[in-house]
Amino acid sequence: MILSSNGQNIFPEEIEARLNNLPFVLESLVVERDKKLVALVYADYEALDSLGLNNDESRNAIMEENLKTLNNSVAAYERVSRIQLFPTEFEKTPKRSIKRYLYNNI
Repeated sequence: MILSSNGQNIFPEEIEARLNNLPFVLESLVVERDKKLVALVYADYEALDSLGLNNDESRNAIMEENLKTLNNSVAAYERVSRIQLFPTEFEKTPKRSIKRYLYNNI
């Protein structure tokens, strides 16, 4: 749980579930950076490459669209400020949960 600056409880798992259902997102992790929410995203690079979207500009454009879609579906205090693409899968526990603590200060 993340406590926002205005006292709202934010459950990153709920935002991540919505984000993971958007195009080209395999897995995501929502963290707090400088009092703003940032989504770390491991994209479906294979699918992007197969469509010829293998440069940073086109990938960032797709993620900007995903960001707009996501922010339209969550409450104002849950809005994500940006999506940061992550090059590899997130490290996981034996239960296949993402080890959140490893990514809080990246």
